[in-house]
This record gives sequence, structure tokens and C-alpha cells, in this order.
Amino acid sequence: MRCEQVRNLLNEYIEGSVSGAMRDRLEAHLEGCVECRRELQLMQAIWRGLSAMPEIEPPADLHARIMTHVRANARTREAQQRVAFWRWAGAAAVAAGLFLLGFFAAQSDGVQAAFGFGGKSKPALETPQPVLAGVFIEYRATEEGVRLPVLEARMNRAATAELRHALSSLNETKLVWRGTLQPGKTVEIPLQTLLQNSSERVLTLWWSVEGQRRVLFVPAGYPPAKIASIRLQAKLSDALRQLASVYQTPIEWVPNGEEPLVVLDVQDAPLEDALRQLLVGSNYTLTRHGAAWRVAGR
Repeated sequence: MRCEQVRNLLNEYIEGSVSGAMRDRLEAHLEGCVECRRELQLMQAIWRGLSAMPEIEPPADLHARIMTHVRANARTREAQQRVAFWRWAGAAAVAAGLFLLGFFAAQSDGVQAAFGFGGKSKPALETPQPVLAGVFIEYRATEEGVRLPVLEARMNRAATAELRHALSSLNETKLVWRGTLQPGKTVEIPLQTLLQNSSERVLTLWWSVEGQRRVLFVPAGYPPAKIASIRLQAKLSDALRQLASVYQTPIEWVPNGEEPLVVLDVQDAPLEDALRQLLVGSNYTLTRHGAAWRVAGR
């Protein structure tokens, strides 16, 4: 079997729906192909992450709402806003794409297909209502009480965006997601799989919208610390990452071209106090941004 054939069957293989003879051929290929085994491991991690997410019950009239949307789209095809399709990096494109399209309920009209599970159905030609634009980190609690991080992004205009995972340094990154944000729609990207694969307490992510970049330090989701004692001397990015890890609270950093060396020495301090002391004498300000703290240039 060729690698392309094997990768097209990985979803069915994980589900156990591949026939016996085909399964034997697929496993023989996996045994000798390192790249395909890596693809399989990534997809298995995604399936585990999806199964751990809280289930959302769709409304009873979902089918009728979908068909209403389809009929309206057929009558007004030229005017109807086209559905945005997202291109995921790596072997998980199909599974993760279906997950985004069918699992999450977004905050405005649902996912970008415009018939999401949340909110009321709207006429096909209605102008999207303004939303609180930006990128946000939210934590979804499972029935077991586990907090799973999810990135939410939305804009009031169409814009190209990209999410990258910083590996050993801010300059070494790997593409996670790339697509187009549609006006008034929310894109949601689950981050649990990245955490599982990286074995880190904090993810370092680059979020870029039309070339404007910011860094997101996203902790694993352990219970947040209200106070902590910290002593450090480091570059600003390293210090922010350490604080996000210690307090288990996301921090957003918008670089302004300079990265100062900072010093911090606090005892039993809440995160806001620690951040304000850290930024004394720097050209950065501190604001609250949803569940995260934002550090941005003046």
C-alpha cells in the first residue's frame, strides 16, 4: 500500500471499521513506515481529545434549520456569504475539520457555516451583528472536572489568520491552523491535543491576523493559583511564560519590537500584582482580556 492510501484509511482503522484483509495490509505498512505511524499517533491523540470534550446536545429542530439554510442558499446563491473552509495542517485535517464544523457551539451564529447549534436562526441576507473581536482563551470543563483549553477567534470583517506552535524557541514554529475569519463568526480551535503531544505545562502559540502577530502563553488547565512567590531574572517572554505556568492563567503578549530583561521578586502575590511589578520601567502596559492578561506595547 502507498502512504496516501494508508492515511486515507486511518480514521476507519481507528474506528475499527476496516475489513480483515485490508487491516492486515494497513498494519504491515504501518510497521515499516515511520511517517505513517506518526500520522496514526497524532490522529489517535485527536480522537482521545475529542472524546474527552463535553458533549453538546443539538436542538430538536436542527435538521429543519439546516434545510431552511440550504433552500435559502439555493435561491440567493450569488448574495449568500460563502461558507469558510479551514485548512488544517498535518494528518488530522479531516477529523479536526469535521470536529470544528459539527461539535462546537459558537458565541454568535455558531460555526462559520452559519447554522451552528447556538443562537437563533437568521435570514440568509442579514448583516452580521458586531461582536467582540479578538482572540480569546477559554477553558471548557468536562464531567470529570478537567479544564480543556480552547482558542476562540472572531472579527467584524473578513481576515486571514494563522496559528503556529512555538517549539524550542519563539523562532521555531509549526503550523497548527490557517484560514479565513468571517465577519461576526467564531472559529474555535481545541488545544488539548497540542498539550498532550508536547508534554508541556504551558503552550507557546503565535497568533497572526493579516501579519499582526501576538504570543499566547496557554497553561494546561490545572486549578489556577490565587497567589504565588516568585523570584526571577529573564527576558520578558520567558518571564511571562513562567508566570502563566505558575498561576495556570493564560497571558497574551503583543511585542512592540523590544524584549527587555526583567526582574521579579514577590511573595504571596496575585498574578496582577506580579505582572505590574514585572513591567515597571518597561514600555509595556497591562490589561485584562477575557480570561487572560494582555501585555502590550504603549
